[in-house]
Order: sequence, then C-alpha cells, then structure tokens
Amino acid sequence: MFKIAIVEDEHDAAMALSEFLARYGKENGCEIQATEFSSALQFETSKQSFDLVFMDIQMPGINGMEAAQLMRTYDGETPIIFVTNLAKYAVRGYEVDALDFIVKPVTYGNFRMRMDKAMRHIRRNAGRSIVLNTRSGIRVLSLEEIEYVEVRQHDLYYHLVGKEQPLEIYGSLSAFEQEVAGGPFVRISNSCLINMNHVRQVRGCDCVTSNGDTLPISRSKKRETVDTITAFLSGSI
Repeated sequence: MFKIAIVEDEHDAAMALSEFLARYGKENGCEIQATEFSSALQFETSKQSFDLVFMDIQMPGINGMEAAQLMRTYDGETPIIFVTNLAKYAVRGYEVDALDFIVKPVTYGNFRMRMDKAMRHIRRNAGRSIVLNTRSGIRVLSLEEIEYVEVRQHDLYYHLVGKEQPLEIYGSLSAFEQEVAGGPFVRISNSCLINMNHVRQVRGCDCVTSNGDTLPISRSKKRETVDTITAFLSGSI
C-alpha cells in the first residue's frame, strides 16, 4: 500500500486529486491510501508518514511552501509535488527539493505523468538497504540515507544524511557498487559513488550534494555522469 497525503484547502480540488489517485491505483494495480488535509497546519501536526505528498502552494495561514520548508527540517526524503494556480510559484520548489509540480486545473493526463515519475522514484528507494560490519557491530543502512561513498586507501567513507562525520568501514568501492546495482548511485570518479537523489547541482566538473559538499567529476566520466543524472532526475531511468 502507498500512503499519499493531499494538502489542499479547496474541497473540489482535493476531491479531484483523490479521485485521480483512486483511478491511477485501479489502472496500475496498486493500492493507494489517500489522506486529505485542509490546511498545512493540520498536515504538520498530524505526525504521520507518507510515501508522497501533494501540496497546494496558496493556502491561508501557513502556505504550502512554508509547510514544505518545515517538513524538510525533519524529513529530507519524502517526495513533494506542488499544486498551484501559477507555475511561477512552483519554481521555488528547488529550495525544498520538490519532485515536480502541477498547474491547476489538474487534468488526469497531466496527473498521470507526474504520478508515473513519483512512483518510479518511490519504488527505486523503497525497502533497499545494506548491512555493514562496523567496529561497533552490524549496522543496517537504507540507501536513501547515503549521500555518497568514497574510498581512501582500503577504507570506505559513507557520508550520511544529517551526519557531519562519515561512517568509516574497511571495504571495496567496486563491491559496494555491485551491491547497490540498479539503485540510485552513479560513479563520478574512480574513488566516489554518489546517490543521485542527493545531487543538487552539476557545476562544471563538480557535483554539489544536498549537504553542500562539492565532489569532483573525473574528466573521463563527465559526459556519462551528466547524462545518467539527467535521465535519473527526469524520470527516464
């Protein structure tokens, strides 16, 4: 079951999204549980977890952008799709790492394309984890909490979301790459694999991560890296 939140103060608009979700679930053979919130405050105080959030931007009180900013202080992963009357309001979505946006009035064709992209994103990250033998014992890491992994001599350094110090483990970068094959990682150099969900910018020969780290892309891998990241973020892979 996929749990999806609809944060929308307009009753008709919320009903339309709920009906579209039910139709999409029936067409694609997946069970979807939609929960409606009539205000951003109601959503923020619910303390529920969701696989996807549809967020109206223009709402009284706390607007959708403010709610998304607050959400990102404790949840950096759940995809957000903004719903708005004017596309210009959605361009700020990059500030909160929004997955996409839909302009009202929402048509089912437009909605279906956004849902296809969202479902690819959700399924890529759902349930995948790795088991590491650390000095303090076994530790299980979900792939979504790994920003990037780099090798120094014979040690791997796992840079994790919200952690200042990386997790240091003896190991091989090639072995890690094989273990996460089919996941959201791309090799940007001989010494580094980056989680594409945490790429915020490709600037020249550098990748900038969600925690602000700037990682060099090797010259021989730049074209392949940029093409792979572009296809991933556009939902093509």
